[in-house]
Amino acid sequence: MSIFTPPHLLNSPRWKYKRIGLLGGSFNPPHEGHVHISLAAMKGLHLDSVWWLVSPQNPIKEDKPLPLEERMQLCQNLVEHPKILVSDIEKYLGTSITYYSVKKLKKLYPSTQFTWISGMDNALGLHKWHHWKDLLSEISMVHLTRNPARSLVSACPLRMYEKQRHVVIDKGGHYSLDSGTTYWMMQKKMVNVSSTEIRNKQLESNDKHENHAA
Repeated sequence: MSIFTPPHLLNSPRWKYKRIGLLGGSFNPPHEGHVHISLAAMKGLHLDSVWWLVSPQNPIKEDKPLPLEERMQLCQNLVEHPKILVSDIEKYLGTSITYYSVKKLKKLYPSTQFTWISGMDNALGLHKWHHWKDLLSEISMVHLTRNPARSLVSACPLRMYEKQRHVVIDKGGHYSLDSGTTYWMMQKKMVNVSSTEIRNKQLESNDKHENHAA
């Protein structure tokens, strides 16, 4: 049971002075990896809550996802932590591009501190996102990866962007959530699973079932 009501366009006062992590994506489908990085970021940055922004459509991916309502339900079925909130607020913001979503959220929640959460896969491809440099000037970010991956972090295109302040952390703290800062959080354990992998396994299972039935 959540201790917060999910964010919507008219409840800005509820989130005044809160530290909020944003985990965005199509969640097609959601999995334990999403839960893991949410909890790790919450603990590592002393966040009050993590919002899952279930996107109507990921602008980078060409694959058409399951209907939004179905993905929302899958997320709600998976999430058990009271401070992880599943939200379709991007549908009401009229955005699917992260930069514009963040801009609108900051305008709607002017007294809330936000940070963007992702795994290393998104960090490696962040330079391909729409308006990625402008996004970095709007919101802090935290990317989670396993400790042996420091060389991967060093070679990441984002890591080499000189206008960004990069901070590697391996223990929790009340770190500043100022824009222009990227935190690289080293984890002893990560959950190696992706939505694409789950979809591929489901397709393989369906093909085997159909072939057996034939």
